[in-house]
Amino acid sequence: MYISIDELKTALYAYQAQEIANDDSDILLMNIAAAEGEVRSYLAGRYDVNAIFAAQGAERNPLLLELTKNIAVWYIVRLSNVDLIYKHAKERYDAAVDWLNRVADGKLNPDLPPAAAADGVPDGSAISWGSSEPRNNNDY
Repeated sequence: MYISIDELKTALYAYQAQEIANDDSDILLMNIAAAEGEVRSYLAGRYDVNAIFAAQGAERNPLLLELTKNIAVWYIVRLSNVDLIYKHAKERYDAAVDWLNRVADGKLNPDLPPAAAADGVPDGSAISWGSSEPRNNNDY
């Protein structure tokens, strides 16, 4: 998994996560998986999401990691009672989705591996080139 429960501590205190989930780590893992799924859906057209989410430790893009955590926190916090934490989680969720929308629209270009076509060549290039097959006009 791209994010562990322990790594959520930069976006949500551990005691808050455990209280919201009633000490059920499966609930936290399901919400982390849902967040990863949402982020994948924004990046899938232009980036190699399998390579992005297979990365571990320091190989992960730090900004994308934090944004994915913020979305995971939103999914977790929505289970809790309305509180101040809800407001902060909603703001961070909205900011993360806004960033992902700008990436999906091509307005931002994060340092992520590009998606590859079936032939292994990176897909989504803004420039393409080529030519027609050479013609032989001397054949009678």
